[in-house]
Amino acid sequence: MDDLEETVLDLVGVGFGPAGIAVATAIEDEQETLSASAARLSVQFIESAPTSAWQPHMLLPGTDIQHHYLRDFATPRNPRSRFTFPSYLVDTGRFYPFTLMGGYVSRHEWSEYVLWTAAAVTLPVRYGTTVIEIAPVVRDGRVIAARVGGEAAEGAEPCAYLARNVVVSIGHQPYVPDLFTAHLGERVFHSAEFLPRISALAAQHRRRVAVIGAGQNAGEIVLHLVNTSAETEIYSVVRNSGFRICNLGHFSNEAYFPDETDYVYNLDDHARRQVFDEVYSTNYAGIDPDLSSALYRTVYEDRYWGRQRVVMRKRTAVDSCTPTPGGGYRLALREVHTGASDQLEVDVVVLCTGYREPKLPAILDPFRGYVDLDGTANPVLTRDFRLGLAARCDVGLYLNGITEWRHGINTATSFSTMATKAGEILLDIRRRCESSLATGADFANNSKVSGHVVPVG
Repeated sequence: MDDLEETVLDLVGVGFGPAGIAVATAIEDEQETLSASAARLSVQFIESAPTSAWQPHMLLPGTDIQHHYLRDFATPRNPRSRFTFPSYLVDTGRFYPFTLMGGYVSRHEWSEYVLWTAAAVTLPVRYGTTVIEIAPVVRDGRVIAARVGGEAAEGAEPCAYLARNVVVSIGHQPYVPDLFTAHLGERVFHSAEFLPRISALAAQHRRRVAVIGAGQNAGEIVLHLVNTSAETEIYSVVRNSGFRICNLGHFSNEAYFPDETDYVYNLDDHARRQVFDEVYSTNYAGIDPDLSSALYRTVYEDRYWGRQRVVMRKRTAVDSCTPTPGGGYRLALREVHTGASDQLEVDVVVLCTGYREPKLPAILDPFRGYVDLDGTANPVLTRDFRLGLAARCDVGLYLNGITEWRHGINTATSFSTMATKAGEILLDIRRRCESSLATGADFANNSKVSGHVVPVG
């Protein structure tokens, strides 16, 4: 174990995508209202990517966001904030043209807003650094800080920070079914890598493309291939009866209101799963109406002109994936109801198989022995998104954007409650810092700590 004596920060934020940026904007908004004598949080953010670009590999022409633009980084929390989407429109000279658009926001413009906000934040952000672990620092049997260790890009120095509080905002991780994992690479890839992967392939190496899945990304990729690759045969492989429209009901979409978090959080585990199943179709395994219309129009017109650029393989599961001598892949298909089998040979397989959230991210493994578990062996989480930890642990560990399973569907990938959630996390961190100052704890503001890092296991 490593002995150390270093300055400890109030907060280290792991991840500076949307969820992390939301926390940063909440901190800066607070700092702008503090008096000159008030204590300011010492903060460091760390991001593995070179920028905070939002979904950079799925910025397809003609795609738009699926939430209201006022559900941005700050408006629900503080409409006077300089980080709101309207502030971005004014700053970029787009306010009046945008108001003529009727509220349409392309995915490209929203990604630009994310980058604009990240650049407007003045708190320190270290890009190109991957956090490999968050480990407890122990002194006299108590965990007095967390050591956040990161590996930088080639040629750069690794880093390590000590913190009283760590906010983990790493987002959901691409899910790849086991039968495809051994084949991941140039011709089998998740939709999260779509644009660079498909662009790197010569036309003769993508004449036949299988798109696996029936969600928004799958539909957008099918339509993109139709519009940009005239010679490509596209096979849409879905387990259900075809692309379905998301549940857009006004009442069902109140699931994305902040007070829904309180309701879901206070349910037992079984009831929470029932509620999630009920609102699942508002955000997953469906497409929006304009995409549905565009896809169906494409298939209809192809029938009229006697061609078939998109082959719909409905109610079809993929049982295996085998390389072929020509560099492509043979998919063993099965009709999910009749069991009828078939084979499909393609050059490329695009996996639109969704994302998963870890209940306890792997980078927190060194803390696993300190994490409280509930009656179902899941990590205990407070309403303020803080992990329940043993009494001998004085560190605050927050899961930001990866607690859908505990707090509800509105607290994960959706922007809907991102701003209010960031405000709640900041308020809890503030309470902890003020409590440590009041009690004279060694990890109070602007102190140094000395101790040792507990090795994993």
